[in-house]
Amino acid sequence: MSWKSDDRLGIALAQALRRRLPPHPDIRVAIGGEAPENFTGPVRAFAPSHVVLLDAVDHRQAPGSILIADEGSVQAGDMTSHHLPLKLLMRFLAASIPCRVVLVGVQPLSLRAGSRLSAPVRKALPPLADLLAAALRRALREQVGEKVPSGRSGRR
Repeated sequence: MSWKSDDRLGIALAQALRRRLPPHPDIRVAIGGEAPENFTGPVRAFAPSHVVLLDAVDHRQAPGSILIADEGSVQAGDMTSHHLPLKLLMRFLAASIPCRVVLVGVQPLSLRAGSRLSAPVRKALPPLADLLAAALRRALREQVGEKVPSGRSGRR
């Protein structure tokens, strides 16, 4: 794979979430790589109530700034460095599972070839991973009324 520096944000954020979330049968962290549309089969088989897409997205803000959007607020063809526009991927997942699909993106500084995240994107990653992990733990507690540990965990 020839990665474009900040485009690896989705993978880095997914890996950070895996480390922050306790094992739970209702959560799966899947890494879609350069073509997340190729991973829709396992996602549909899991049949989640929610899908959160993590990606570097150009939303015309300062590098490192965070965007949270649903399919209705994403323009067709916008916000993607992948083969399939994110809006179409979001629409497909929402219709085929069905589920609520949310995009969490970080404004890239650079999508040129490179092996490292830029400084603003690297800086945004830990607090965003903490925020997402806390939100997921809280949603699980509310959904099933159980105590979900807040500690770090292994892989899923």
